Amino acid sequence: MKTLVKILSGVLVLAVVAIIGWHYYQMHRARQAGLLTENITHDGDIWKADFTARIPAPEQTVFDAIKNVENTHSDQVKAVRVVSQSGNKKTVDMDIAGPGGQLITTQLAFEYLPDEKKIISNTVNNPVFDTQSVYQLSDEGAGTFIDYHQNTHMLQSLPVPDGVIKQVIRGIFVAQLETLKRQLNIKTADNADSDDDP
Repeated sequence: MKTLVKILSGVLVLAVVAIIGWHYYQMHRARQAGLLTENITHDGDIWKADFTARIPAPEQTVFDAIKNVENTHSDQVKAVRVVSQSGNKKTVDMDIAGPGGQLITTQLAFEYLPDEKKIISNTVNNPVFDTQSVYQLSDEGAGTFIDYHQNTHMLQSLPVPDGVIKQVIRGIFVAQLETLKRQLNIKTADNADSDDDP
């Protein structure tokens, strides 16, 4: 009996250490991407996400990079294809890594308002969720402050824990920040060190 308790205790300790390690890895990844604050909550089937971030590049450059959403590609966002584009509007199909590694393809419509330094997007005819989001950019000279708000209405119940849904919402935003930094050739201290290694 004592051996079983020791084995179970050891497994429990390893699981806790793994969870804590994963959490710190995700926090480090988010800081490297420029994430400053996040708040993800839900009331029933309505999820609200608020993020702020800072990108060390001029506002117009960041705006243009976000506008070119078809260049987004990461572990979370697998592919983006332009369906239509006219004036300050663009519609894309986006392949997202969903809960359990399941690939989710969703169509998003974007509207670009450069005079207001704002980008608005929403899902189109998605049977699982309806999302509206707003990027508000603020020029800080050599840098850009991003204030992002997203509302998602889950139209179907997903049999996954809340933490998994939060991870997907957060992961998509962090992936967008990482893509921005990659597109703009922005290096962090950690990235510069690893680039110098043989």
